[in-house]
Amino acid sequence: MRIPELFRKLARGPQIITLKDAGMIAAFTGLTSGDMVVDAGAGSGFLSIFLANQVKPEGKVFSYELREDFSKIAARNVKKAGFEKYVEVKNRDIFKGIDEKDVDVITLDMPEPWHAIDHVCSALKKGGYLVSYLPTVEQMRKFVLLCIEKGLKHEQSIECIVREMAVKETGTRPETKGLMHTAYLSFFRK
Repeated sequence: MRIPELFRKLARGPQIITLKDAGMIAAFTGLTSGDMVVDAGAGSGFLSIFLANQVKPEGKVFSYELREDFSKIAARNVKKAGFEKYVEVKNRDIFKGIDEKDVDVITLDMPEPWHAIDHVCSALKKGGYLVSYLPTVEQMRKFVLLCIEKGLKHEQSIECIVREMAVKETGTRPETKGLMHTAYLSFFRK
């Protein structure tokens, strides 16, 4: 799979949200220039940079990361990408609150995102999107049901699978490799 130049030069620490999933987040939330985004569970900062590329030059991404070592990797990657103006990396625990208000999109990439629901509900603007990225069906189900209970509208939950095609003179068929399951994306609106 071809990786855009912007992402080839970035350091990888913790697992990243892949471009196929990041693309779904941008597509299904309608991200545009001027939007304010909170990306929690920043990891290596790949998603924050991807989202900032969608919301610049007028928007901004606030990237929350609990672990100091990961937030340093994310901050270095943001600088390497030249996105310091569009991404602010915060070494903060989102479970203790979100500084920003009237946020257009909040992404949660963490094992127990349900601990952030109340803060998410306070920070999102009316009509704003919440997106969770969870590896198991059990986590996804628990999160969806809790978000509905808190009054968020569940738009959809999806799995994005990408298979490349082998095109040869003798025939065309799916490659025997591919980027299959990475996680489940769930989309909500306030």
